[in-house]
Amino acid sequence: METPSFLDGDSPKRLFQGLALGVVSTVVIGFAWGGWHLGSTVEKMVDTASNNATVAALAPICADKFAKAATGDNGMIVKLKAVSNWERDTYLMKSGWATFPGGAEPDSMVAEACANMLFKSLKLE
Repeated sequence: METPSFLDGDSPKRLFQGLALGVVSTVVIGFAWGGWHLGSTVEKMVDTASNNATVAALAPICADKFAKAATGDNGMIVKLKAVSNWERDTYLMKSGWATFPGGAEPDSMVAEACANMLFKSLKLE
């Protein structure tokens, strides 16, 4: 059996060089512009998206519950105004506004977003 003519002489060397260049180019282009990601990167992206979705869903509920409760008790707004800007999320966590059914502990990111929403809606200074 004879070997094909493209494998004679210098051709096998060029064939494997081209193959190696093709593989490297495919990997570089795939990761740089093709949208490929490593598994660890995807896990981080999913965790971030999950946390953002949780905050986006629960913070308005927290702010609404607080605002509705505060309409009947103006002392709640006074107490919240008395707390400094950077401690309002901690105040909401300690008072239970950032704790939801099924959650053992209050969520700090939800409390922070809720505090920001209350700051804007109640015009706290």
